[in-house]
Amino acid sequence: MWELVIQLSPNFISTPKLSLTGQAFYLLAFVSCTASVAFVCLVIAAVPTLFAMKRAAVSLTKLADTAREELPSTMAAIRLSGMEISDLTLELSDLSQEITDGVNKSAQAVQAAEAGIRQIGSLAQQQTMSMIQERASLPIISIQPVVAGAARKTSHAVGQATKTIMNIIYRGESGSETDDESGIDRVEI
Repeated sequence: MWELVIQLSPNFISTPKLSLTGQAFYLLAFVSCTASVAFVCLVIAAVPTLFAMKRAAVSLTKLADTAREELPSTMAAIRLSGMEISDLTLELSDLSQEITDGVNKSAQAVQAAEAGIRQIGSLAQQQTMSMIQERASLPIISIQPVVAGAARKTSHAVGQATKTIMNIIYRGESGSETDDESGIDRVEI
């Protein structure tokens, strides 16, 4: 039988001694393999990112097309709305001024009517007092016609006051002083 004896020495795997050029070649080969593996891993990892960037670019293109189509009409609508708002503001300003003028004229009419009423009241009081003083010296028998005359004159003064107030309110011109036929300023007793 055969016997095989294998001796193991500490230098079982012996590496031949390489020259400096050989060592540089192995180092360069190792670096290039490592760089190639890293580049392939980078490309594999970047493929989904590149697809996502492609989808984003397509979406951006569609958005730009839509904006190019819609933006001019939208801006025209906004410009038109701005002009309408400006016109509305001017109309509201004019309306506000007209309302203010109307209120001022109404206040003036009320003040004129109030002054007219005071003036007519004092005139009626003066006429009544003068009538009463005239008739105070008459005998008692003639008092009843005096009261009827005073009522007639007071009625006439009230009628004139009513006409004056109405003319002041309606800004009309004063009518004739002797409208005894109208029936408004005359009270029969």
